[in-house]
Amino acid sequence: MGLGHSDGFVMAKVINKDIIEKIATYAGKGYSRAETARELHLDRKTVGKYWAKEEKPEVKKEEEEPKAKLPIEQEFELLTKKKEADLELEDMGIEAEDTQGETAKLQNRREVIQDQIKLLRKKLGETESIADVDKVRELAAKVKNDVTALLAEDGPLRKQRQEQKVKKEESLMQARLDELAWVFPCRRDKARQIINKLISSDVHGDVDSTGALNRVGLLLMMAEDLEWKDNTSDLKPLVTECANLLRGNWEEKERIMEVAYRRKKRILIPSDEDMEGEYLHLLDLLTTEGYERSVEMVFKFNAALSRLAEERFVDIEELLSKEALLPERVIG
Repeated sequence: MGLGHSDGFVMAKVINKDIIEKIATYAGKGYSRAETARELHLDRKTVGKYWAKEEKPEVKKEEEEPKAKLPIEQEFELLTKKKEADLELEDMGIEAEDTQGETAKLQNRREVIQDQIKLLRKKLGETESIADVDKVRELAAKVKNDVTALLAEDGPLRKQRQEQKVKKEESLMQARLDELAWVFPCRRDKARQIINKLISSDVHGDVDSTGALNRVGLLLMMAEDLEWKDNTSDLKPLVTECANLLRGNWEEKERIMEVAYRRKKRILIPSDEDMEGEYLHLLDLLTTEGYERSVEMVFKFNAALSRLAEERFVDIEELLSKEALLPERVIG
């Protein structure tokens, strides 16, 4: 049986390389798929399967033109201008950071300026021409004006706040000096030294000088409330600094003894025999080398006198004002 039509259908053919090449030949001559199928006695689907696909012409990608290299003079100028602009922006950032933002409005303005500076520095790093650098510097000049205006508003407010802080701290210092003058009546300049040492050892973390002065006030309040039987371990920082003052400083011992004598005469009455005994004990301790014990005795003796003065309506402020006029050397 030969190849061809039989009983109304196309006989199956073995598709080999020759058949595929013939299909390609007919396609090349302009035959349609139907005509090729008829000529080769093949099914249209078979012809379609091996029909030569039209090759789409390759679209060549346009090659990117290499960037023109700047002459060395222009490249040097570009580098210099970018560095200068970056330093200007860095300085502006430092100035903006230095502002305290004394009000919420000023804080918001500072944050906006800082964001602007950050953006300009980023864009500056991406610039590849002197013209682009100049554009960044133009914008930077506007930001500089904003920084200047911010400093002009923030500066006076910061100065005012600092002055108020200094006044507050000095007021607190005077209060601490007055309190120390009662519990440990040394000279005023020595009292300031004691308080400053207590402050310097206490200023750390979240505790500023104002907070430290308040802490000193608590120590002095505890010293003024001492009873004879009380332990003074909670007052150790204050006791230590006062004891250090007494070491090798006989003039301060003299002053304390003189003040104790004046207070005893002003506050005590003949029936206060126990206090007379404590007074003599105080004098005895001050002539020995027991500095911490001497300080503790001074604290307790003056705390007891304070309670008696209140009971007997003695004007302590008047006493302190007279004691402040005592000469540096009060004895011999």
